[in-house]
Amino acid sequence: MQAGQAISTVGSIPGYIKGSCAWQGKDIQESPSWIVHWTPAQIAELETAADHFAKTGIALENITTESFPVATLKPFIADVLHELMQGRGFVMLRGLPIQNWSIEKAATIYMGIGRHMGSLRSSNGKGHLLGHVRDQGAKVEAGARFYQTNKKLDYHTDSADIVGLLCLQKAKEGGESFIASSMALYNEMVKRRPDLIPAMFTPYPTDRRGEVPEGRDPWFEIPIFNWYQGHLSCVYLRHYIEEAQSRFPNAPRLTTEQIEVMDLIDAILQEPGFPLQMAFEPGDIQFLHNHQILHSRNDFFNWPEPERARHLLRLWIAPTTARPLPDYFASRWGSVTPGDRGGIIVPGTKLSVELTV
Repeated sequence: MQAGQAISTVGSIPGYIKGSCAWQGKDIQESPSWIVHWTPAQIAELETAADHFAKTGIALENITTESFPVATLKPFIADVLHELMQGRGFVMLRGLPIQNWSIEKAATIYMGIGRHMGSLRSSNGKGHLLGHVRDQGAKVEAGARFYQTNKKLDYHTDSADIVGLLCLQKAKEGGESFIASSMALYNEMVKRRPDLIPAMFTPYPTDRRGEVPEGRDPWFEIPIFNWYQGHLSCVYLRHYIEEAQSRFPNAPRLTTEQIEVMDLIDAILQEPGFPLQMAFEPGDIQFLHNHQILHSRNDFFNWPEPERARHLLRLWIAPTTARPLPDYFASRWGSVTPGDRGGIIVPGTKLSVELTV
């Protein structure tokens, strides 16, 4: 059982989640502790490690802890990972001077930090280890994923233990990040509608958005809340759940109770004071623990100059010290082995790093 999750149970299902993981935005909005500023010495060590990596000639997709050496920073990165997985579940690292770096150097430092947390996972069917979150003119209604658009993102989780976002350029207007504790969400749901607890733990068919592993259906089935070996985990993206209902007649139909669960989730997440809002600045890195954090963003509007368009880089990370997951997660995550799970692998996928969209 994690230090951040002291559990009281009702039968085999948790009755209430206590600890630092079950926070509400109104209680920590003004707290400075979730924003961690890099020191000059730490930045210098990161730059030295990036210069070392560049001399090795190794491709970015093959970056390792040995090829990106940060001996002094190792305890700091371990502390960040501990806060993610056993504390509040998120952290903002602020102050990287990316305006002084090339995209290659920024990507190297970002991926190097991530690699010291765990293995890096493909975040799309193309095998990209470094995802580009920017408006590509794509349409969600045409099957695109939200990160390729400028549209508001509903609260959701990603298919990896840890997700990171590095801000290269912020939007002219909008694009603020909102996060919420799915542990606090669960507490509210149990308090308001205990009759819906069984429906929270039943499978919800979810659209894969065309990124279908070999031998799998174009949807996967997983509960929104999952209780396994003393850990409560959340998996949610309502739009893709509803898309599975409309696109795939063979997908199991949602029950009335399951729809009520999603309605209640969405209502609580919109309540003032429940989520935490933050605005990205260039050089910020936001890390989230997907099992206990939901995230979203506002619509955004870009500057007219293409080079000033909102641009974030995404990492999906699998730490070897991650929590155990039930076997059915493998339907989406490929495996449930800590350090070797999560990401999207389809036939023909070759892992790579693309530095331009």
